[in-house]
Amino acid sequence: MKTYKIGLIGFGFIGKVHANAYHSIPYCYNNPEIQAAVKAVLRPHPAQDQALLQALDIPLCTSDEEIFWAQDLDCIDICSPNFFHYEQAIKAVERNLPIYCEKPLTRDIEDARRLAKITEERNLITHTAFTYRYIHASRIAKEILDARILGEIHHFRSQFFHSSYLDPNRPISWRLQQSVAGGGALTDLGIHFLDLIRFLLGDVSWLQCQTRTFIDSRPSEQGESKRAEVDVDDWALCTLGMQEGGIGSLEVSRVSGGAGNVAFLEIYGSRGSLKIDLANGDRVHFFDAAKNQWISGINLTEKYSGKYYDPALWPASKQSLGRFMDAHITTIVDFLNIMDGKKKPTADFKEALAAQELLHASYYSAKQGGERVTIYA
Repeated sequence: MKTYKIGLIGFGFIGKVHANAYHSIPYCYNNPEIQAAVKAVLRPHPAQDQALLQALDIPLCTSDEEIFWAQDLDCIDICSPNFFHYEQAIKAVERNLPIYCEKPLTRDIEDARRLAKITEERNLITHTAFTYRYIHASRIAKEILDARILGEIHHFRSQFFHSSYLDPNRPISWRLQQSVAGGGALTDLGIHFLDLIRFLLGDVSWLQCQTRTFIDSRPSEQGESKRAEVDVDDWALCTLGMQEGGIGSLEVSRVSGGAGNVAFLEIYGSRGSLKIDLANGDRVHFFDAAKNQWISGINLTEKYSGKYYDPALWPASKQSLGRFMDAHITTIVDFLNIMDGKKKPTADFKEALAAQELLHASYYSAKQGGERVTIYA
């Protein structure tokens, strides 16, 4: 069994999550068909987190790019701030290495378009960390929608709320700076749901968007009186018209006090409805209009194809590391299976670009006062 050698770029919170995901594959799956090991980490401060690096059996952590890129690696995993994604991905492209990248694909749309085009021309394996695609409820919902059980889609609504930036004294970070992040709540959280809406309901025909920044400055550092400007959105509301019918909304916020982690999607059709709670995402609530009753659960019937929902891809309940970690592990295992030739790409850079086109159009609409933007005529 091949063990894929991973080069990990970035070792902040999400980089640690990815590293732990690779390391945990043998624990989370009985007799896994594929394994991976992080062999090198590239980060600005390599002396930090030595205990964790040792616990995860990572032999090299360096800030020297020449040393990092000289390693014998099978793929690159990019977990750095959005500003750096394009340059780092291009270096992987130059070495013909498969790429796994955190969302969004790049800071701005032009780089995303170039990167998607280059990797497609080179026929490189690419994958994006759209973890909400992989949650049980999302996959079951896709099976139901694919079987046309809901009939004609009338409308939908979705919310993704955090309270992580409600405190005005939380210091500035790269996620609050346009020059590095490329956007705020809509970029950080909304990109997941823009991708998920496309995954479940197909392409978007048009959209309109509004954004707001409620806390426009923050301490430059913890305890400092000097404040730095916040130039990204705290909140956004999008209305989306779908090519295959249906109209709906996406609302995102990072300043929702008391909300904790709210992530849900409701879809209403002519023959039924779906509700999925992605913060507790192993069940789908399905309303059968003919029977006038709600059904909740994860069991599939013979009506479903099994094309999207594969329970073996997700760690068993006794081997779970929690929903958040499980989602990352599952997404990474899917990427490794694609590298190993067991599956075809599903969330590649072409898909990532499609979601980022919606993100770009949303910000354009917001700047124009909520103007309607056509995506596909």
